[in-house]
Amino acid sequence: MPHWDLPGLDYGNVSNITQWSDCQIACNNDPKCVAWTYVGDRKINNNCFLKSGIPYPGEYPACVSGIKAKPNNQQLVWVIVNRTLSENNPSSAHGIMHAPLWLESPLPNTQWFLELDIFIDHSIIEVFEPQGGRFAMTSRAYPEQANADNFGVYVNNSTGDIIINTIDFWNLTTIWT
Repeated sequence: MPHWDLPGLDYGNVSNITQWSDCQIACNNDPKCVAWTYVGDRKINNNCFLKSGIPYPGEYPACVSGIKAKPNNQQLVWVIVNRTLSENNPSSAHGIMHAPLWLESPLPNTQWFLELDIFIDHSIIEVFEPQGGRFAMTSRAYPEQANADNFGVYVNNSTGDIIINTIDFWNLTTIWT
């Protein structure tokens, strides 16, 4: 991923790395390594960072990052809850929550299927992946602005068709009478 940084989750760095491909090789040879970032504008002893997890990427022109390949035709998907329009109180959490989820395909270069159960109850957002319980995320958000009640599905740099099979919504009534 040229021009992308994976900030955080560093457990070590590798000395004497002069190009990003050597950083990738160092990660591939380390069983603990899950992802890596090479920072091209730093000195040679502090520019290849090995990661114990997959941090959310951020743009940085001098970086090249990567994620160690997984077997079994797996595809990485980011699940993101954007709380930037949540509550006007500056002490409340407004950040973007994110977590990686690996999808498996039964055959090479075929379709990946994602099923998520998403529950939104005024200030609570819960996201579950029901196929084997591989993923769960809970967040609080207080939508005070009129345009803060949106739900979206986004795809970045897809080379194939994206099909949304179903999205079901239920309006819940209050328990208070």
